[in-house]
Formats: sequence, structure tokens, C-alpha cells
Amino acid sequence: MSAVRRAAALLSWIVAPSLLTAQAAPAASQSSRKPLTLSDYTLWRSIDAASLSADGRWVAYGTRLTNVLPADAKPVVRIREVTSGAETEVLHASQPTFTPDGRWLAYLVEPPPPPRGARSNDSSSAGAGIGNQPPTAPPTTPPPAIAPAAGGTPASNRGAPPRRWELRELATGTVRSWQDIQSVAFSQNGTHVLLRRRAAGAANGGAAAASAGGAAAGAGGAAAAARATDVLLHELATGRTTFLGSVAEALFNKTGSSLAYTVDAPVRDGNGLYVVDLASNAIRVLDNDTLRYARLTWNDNGTGLAVLKGREVERMRERDNRLLVLPDVSGDRRVQLESKAVTPGFMISERSPLAFSDDGARVYFGLIPQSPAPDTARRRSTDSIADVDIWRTSDERIQSAQMIQAEQDRNRTFRQAFDVAAGRFVQLSDSTLRDIELPVYGVYAIGRDQRAYQSDYEAASADIYRVDTRTGQRTLLLRKQVLGRHIAGLSPDGRYFLYWRNTRWNAWDLAAGSSRVLGPNAPSFLDMQEDRPGPRPPYGIAGYTRDSSAVVVHHRFDEWLLPLDGSAARNLTNGQGTRDQVVYRWIRTTPVDSSVMRGARVLREVDLSQPVSFSMYGEFTKKSGVARLAGGTLTPLVWADAQFSTPQRAQSAELYLFTRQSYQEFPDLLVADASLANARKVSDVNPQQAQYQWGRRLLFDYVTRRGDKLQGLITLPEDYQPGQRRPTLVTFYEKNSQGLHRYPMPSYITGMGAIPAEATSRGYVTMVPDIAFHGGSSHSDMLDAVEAATKKLIELGYADPKRIGVHGHSYGGEGAAFIGTRSKMFAAVGMGAGVTDLFSDFSQSWGWSYQVQGGSGENGNGYYLSGQGRWGFSPWDKPEVYRFESALTHVPNVSSPFLIMHGTADPTVSFTEGMNFYNALRYNRKEAVMLAYPGEGHGLRGLANRRDLTSRYFDFFDHHLKGAPAPKWMTDGVPFILKDRPAAAAPVIRP
Repeated sequence: MSAVRRAAALLSWIVAPSLLTAQAAPAASQSSRKPLTLSDYTLWRSIDAASLSADGRWVAYGTRLTNVLPADAKPVVRIREVTSGAETEVLHASQPTFTPDGRWLAYLVEPPPPPRGARSNDSSSAGAGIGNQPPTAPPTTPPPAIAPAAGGTPASNRGAPPRRWELRELATGTVRSWQDIQSVAFSQNGTHVLLRRRAAGAANGGAAAASAGGAAAGAGGAAAAARATDVLLHELATGRTTFLGSVAEALFNKTGSSLAYTVDAPVRDGNGLYVVDLASNAIRVLDNDTLRYARLTWNDNGTGLAVLKGREVERMRERDNRLLVLPDVSGDRRVQLESKAVTPGFMISERSPLAFSDDGARVYFGLIPQSPAPDTARRRSTDSIADVDIWRTSDERIQSAQMIQAEQDRNRTFRQAFDVAAGRFVQLSDSTLRDIELPVYGVYAIGRDQRAYQSDYEAASADIYRVDTRTGQRTLLLRKQVLGRHIAGLSPDGRYFLYWRNTRWNAWDLAAGSSRVLGPNAPSFLDMQEDRPGPRPPYGIAGYTRDSSAVVVHHRFDEWLLPLDGSAARNLTNGQGTRDQVVYRWIRTTPVDSSVMRGARVLREVDLSQPVSFSMYGEFTKKSGVARLAGGTLTPLVWADAQFSTPQRAQSAELYLFTRQSYQEFPDLLVADASLANARKVSDVNPQQAQYQWGRRLLFDYVTRRGDKLQGLITLPEDYQPGQRRPTLVTFYEKNSQGLHRYPMPSYITGMGAIPAEATSRGYVTMVPDIAFHGGSSHSDMLDAVEAATKKLIELGYADPKRIGVHGHSYGGEGAAFIGTRSKMFAAVGMGAGVTDLFSDFSQSWGWSYQVQGGSGENGNGYYLSGQGRWGFSPWDKPEVYRFESALTHVPNVSSPFLIMHGTADPTVSFTEGMNFYNALRYNRKEAVMLAYPGEGHGLRGLANRRDLTSRYFDFFDHHLKGAPAPKWMTDGVPFILKDRPAAAAPVIRP
């Protein structure tokens, strides 16, 4: 018996039956459960920001209502003691974050405004006790603080409940709160918290989450005049708070021993760079100037600082900055680099971050060309100044792409280096080598020159250069290397550059200047499931060994170790994946300590000296789980008919937090020891599900006309009886069978691609088939797979062949439109935001127009030739195929009613695609209704619009598949002049 099958027999369930949700809840029998309706969607809550304290004693998470406006979400933070199960909830709270030592928890409290005429009675502050735990004492408040120089609550808003951050000591329940705080940040050792006041006039909400490290602010672009605010530095052990005024940026170092900050006051003679010794609370002035400071950065060991300081240049866009480096803040040495000392016409820019090399010897920064400031005061008139965009076919980029990317282009910087010891500028990039990958460790960067390979449709490629960050010297490594999944970049130690070429992984030894093929004895790592035209990519990489001597790469099923010296490869998962057709993928379950100097490097490392964890996914069973490799033995820990999140271990305890979900089981939080067995459920967010009819989901196999063996999902109503043939809804989008165990959160639909969870409560059988694509026939491929799956559904006895509807959105929408014009199997068809004329869409600027400034601005060439469209040829190569595969061509053959929906500001698929299809159906006297949502994009965002579409979706399909009476909007329409009037019958005028 294989390890996987053995685990399946022993560990098919990891949660006791008493902890399962609706399918096992005894409180409501099947007969007493009620149907889910549209009005019930707002009862469901989601979970966010879930985490374990460092010692594993506490779990904190946020919940909020879904399908409501943000102001009505009623967020709650729940704090649970793992051992006792005692739980505290804090109303109107969000963003819970533990201190690194796990002793404290910070969270934001935003009480809703009281109803008009009512008194404010904010009882959310300290939380209400749950179970046997009594409510904690009300929060203690700090003594009156000095009035802030910036920020604070306007007098007109003083009647509203105060918005505040609270800090809770978990052992005692003592709460401290501060009002009008924008964000909080903990030092990495958990001794201090930095609280930043909100800027004057800041809107309620939108606060930055608590974090470890610091609160650098306003560094991107030209800094706003009001970016400086007051901050409070609070020492957790003593409760002492230090007030710091007009702070622009503030940042703890990685050891948590110091806080650096810059001052940007309205009167600039007090501006400067300061550092606080957190042990003594002593403040030192490192630099004073009337200039403005930006991009404050510590070196990796927390001893040196770099910052920009500069002033605005009259009538010019870019600030005149100089780079200031203090290699050791305890000493007096400082090094400066001024903009005038670098490339003429360029400025050192605050639009790009600063970064130290691993050894602190270099500081990386950005240069930007100086340019005149835009004249925003003068209004342009086409009577005096022509306003014209010139589109040339020889332009490097199409004009629409240039328009969309204009701000990005204006803010583009060129990465450079500054040698701190020599005080010398080193040029790394320029207009011939714009893209630079800087090393985390080491001295070699990788540059990419794409100029010779710019194309609207060919695979992105570049010439690859080694760039010595000490001298700026460039060495050509590769010509026309395909990018994207074909390059893995620098190894964590900076010694190797990994790339995919000639169907093998290769590694450049940057110091030796030589390249070698990796894994001579390894199997193919080509992604054979990739069905798009163009160069076939590999499956990818997981990470590197801790000493960067080998890389862990993905095989279809297994994980392989490829030594970077070119020696023999080793199957890390012992071939178990290939034998059992189970996909193993390395996962990181241990948190990365942010105080570790090599933290950025550790994120990419697989430590094979310790037990290693892998996710498991049954390619054809859809089971999932977690396995652990220790001492060369691979052991499944959990393996079930469910879907698991990646377990996250507490920082200093062998306790793991994760979720498990299935069609019937909401992904509540679970806690388990290192074995992941006997998991305990520590949340119960949606107990109301037990009151509703839910149904069950099945996996089925079918074969297409072309012989593709595929799988699909069937969902049956809870009251379904064997032999019943029910009305059926079908939707599709590439492959979705991997979602067999995904929980169907009730949600208003954003388009025509999803089947609302309510469908099974209404008695529908639903089906989602996988699609196999063959290239050059995408819509026929969709038709083939959907019809084959539907025939199988009829053969299995689930579907009433006369009452089946099909629908899709976007790529699935164009497939649904084509199916609706070619197939006779479906009684009703829904199409959302789909292309219906491939010939014209090939040359469109992807939903972009002068009226709709959105999307990428790129034309459709790449999408059709090498992207998702999967055509591989142009309309001029095979015009007959493009015509045949376009739904618009076959409109005269339509025999089923259509429901079309489209946002009028869709930046992905032009609204004209939906409009043209509607007009073609109208001209050919076919039955169709189009729902046009003004101002909406590719998917609906407005809550009322999403609810509206969900309601009309059921109106349409209930009428055509279940014989329900058609509503007036379907039978009578809605005249435009009556659209915004209260519902009433239109007057009838008779002669």
C-alpha cells in the first residue's frame, strides 16, 4: 500500500465530526432547513488577518459581513486563548496584529456614527467576554496630549465616536487606546510601538495595518506638503510615551535597538534626521537642514542609514536631491552624493527606493531625467493649440499603451550604485539597459535589454547582461532569452543566474563566467499542461538550499533537487507524486523572523537539514493534504476530501494554524500540533449555514468528441432524489475541477461566469466542466467539451434535457455566445463581456478607447497569437477560421433566448462587442435582452449592480428553465425615460 493510500485510510478526517459544519450539524434536519435566498447573502461573514501569537497561546482574527457596503460590514476582532478556548470579541475592530513576542495585540477600532438624533454610546472598546470569560475593563486612556501640529479630529466631527487604535496586553486584558492614529508599527524585538497620527483632513478609514519594522511614509513621487504628522513612541514594558512632532518617515532597525526618523515641518529650519536609542530613550541629531528628507533606509545589520534630502526646483518637475549615507550612526562619518555629480540632466530621485548591499559597501538608488513641471494653470484650447495624437505603425509601443503607461513612464528611474567607501557613483543602468535585478547578496546584478525584441505579440525576450555593481562593467550572457517563466533570476547568494533554455534548466556561474546544464539525469520539467501557443515553459522553481548549492524545481508531480554544479539530480519526494499522480509542492510553514539579517534571503531558502513540508493535491481525485519529509522519508500528515490552506507555525511553538474547507464546510480556523492530527476548530464564523438547504458536489469524468478525457463538477440540491431530472445550469472557464472542495460563499455575482450558491436551493442541478484546448479552435473546443459534459450529465440521469441553460463570462462569455449560436442543447444562454467578432477584436486596443481610458492599452495581437485566445495565427492567415469561430457569424442560427450583460466602461472587452451581438440578434429577430451597466468595467463593482444582476439572472433562467412567469422587465422592457422613476405602470395613450 502506497504512503498516500495508507494515509487516506488512517487520516481521511482530521476534524472530529462534532466540529464539522452543515452536513453534520444535528440542530437542523434536512426537512426543516430553508432555501437560501438573495436576502440571506448578507448573513455570511469572511475571515481575515488570522494569526497565531509567537508563543502559540493566542489566535486573533477579524471577521466582517460580506455582500454589504464597507460601512455596514460590522467588523469584529476575535481573540481566543488556544488552551482554554476563552474568547474575547472587540466590536467594530479590524487589522489585529501581535507584537513579535506575542505579549500584546494591536487593532483598529472604528465605531460607526450614531443614527441621527441618537447619542453616541460606543461600547466596542474593550470587548465583550464570551463563554466563561468576563468582559475586560474599559480601556485606559493616556493623559491629555499636546495638541498635534498636524492631524486631529475637526471640531465639526467631535460628536462622532472616536476612531482609535487599541493595544491589549493579552495576559491581563489591560487595554490602552489612542485616538486619531493612522497606523501603528512594532519594533522587531517587540519592546516599542510607533503610532502615527492621521494627517489633517484625512478621511475616516483606510488606515495602514500594524506591522513590524516601521512606518516610512510618503516616499513615492513628489512628497505632499502635509505628509509629516506627529507620532507617539510607546514603550510597552513601562507604558512611557514619547511625543515626536512633524515626522515624515520613521523606521525601526532590524534589531529593534533604534528608531530613525526625519522631520518635515511647515517651517523647515527644524528639518533633519534623528535617531532614538530605544534602551535609553536618548535622541541624537544626525543631520539638520532646511531641505526635505525622503526614502529613509537602514542597512541590514541596523547600524547605518541612508536618506535623500533635497528641495524643489522652480518650474521643474523633479526635486534636486542629494544622497546622504551614514555608514555607522554611532560615529561621525557621513558621505554625500549630489545630483550634479551624476549624469548631466538627471536627478537623484525619491521616486525610487534606497537599498544597501548586503555588506553595506554600496547604496542603490534611482536617477530620473529632469523635465519641466506640467503647466496645470493654463487651459488648452483647440482654437489656439492643436490637440492631436500621432499613431505610427513603426512606433515601439502603440499610442494607447503609451497613454495608459504614461505616468509609469514619467516616474521611471534608472537604478545606480554608490560606493560608500570611495564616495563614488557607479552607473548600472541607462536607456540601453533599463531593467536591473539587484542581488540580495553578492556583487553581480542582472540587466535586461529588450529593445531589439519589442513586439505586440511575440514572447517577451531580452539580451541578458551580467553587471558588476562595483564597477558598472557589463558582460553579455545570453541573446534573445525568453522572459517570464523562462527565467528564475539570481540565486539568494548572488552566485548564479538561473534560466530555462533548450528545454532544460541552466545556471550561469557569474564569477566564473560559465554556464552549465542542470540535472543531466533528471526527467523533463516542461509544463506539458500548458496549452497556449509559443515557447513551452517549465513548471517553475520552489526555492534554493540554504547554502545556495542547489535549486528545488517543480516536476509535474514531484519536487526535484538540482545541484548548481551540474552534478546528478535527486527526487526530493522519492517519486511518490508520479506513482500516485499526486502533485507535491514545497511550502513554507515556519515564519521568517524579520529580525534575522538575512530575512530577504531566507524567504527563498529550503532548509533540507530540517523537516520539509509539502502540499499535496490529487490530480484526478482532487484530494489534498500536507506531507513532511524527514530523514529521507516522506510521510503524509493529512490527506482528505477537502482543501487545506498552508499551515502556519507559531514563531516559537510547535503549533500550527490553518483552514480546511469543502463544498459544505466553511474554511474556519483550525489549530494543531506538528503532526497536524486532532486539529481543533477555533472559529465558527457562519453557524447560520446549518439552517439552509445546501446540497452536495460530485466529481465526474467524461470524454469529448476529440477523445479528451476530462473531469467536471456536478452540484445536486439537498432534496435531490435518485432518478430525478432537474433543470440545470452550466457554466465554464478553462479548468475548474480543482475547485471540487472549494466552499461556495454566497455572493452577488459580478458577471455571468459564476453560478450563485442560491441555485441549488432553488432546485437546480449545476455543472462546471473542464475544457481541453487544441490551438486554433478555442470556441469549437469549448463547444465540444461543454456538449460532451452535458450529454454525460443527461446520461447520468441528473439533467432534464429540455431544461438546461449555459452561461459564461469574458473568455467563457465568448464561448457561451458561440455555443448559443451553434448548439441546440440549451434552452437559454447567458453571455457576459465576451468577444463575439474575433476578426475585429484582434486589432482592437483591448477595450481601450478615447472614452474608456483603462486596461493595458495593448492591442489584441498577443492575446490571439500567443496568449489566452490560443489561436496562434492572425485573421489574415486564416480568415475563414476567425469568421467561423465568431459568434456573430452564426446569429441567424440562434434558437435559444439570450441574456447579455456588459459594463459600458469595460477596459478589457469593448462594450461594442456586446452591443454588436445584441444588434445582430435584434436584426435577425431573435429573443434577447441586454443588461448594460453604465460606468462599470469588465466585472461589476457596485453593490446594487451586483445584486441587480443576481436577481435578473434568476428571473431569466427561472422563466426559461422552470416555467416561472417572466417579470415585466423581460416582457415589457424599461423605457429609458422611465428608468429612474419609481416603479409604476407606464401610462397607455389611446387614439
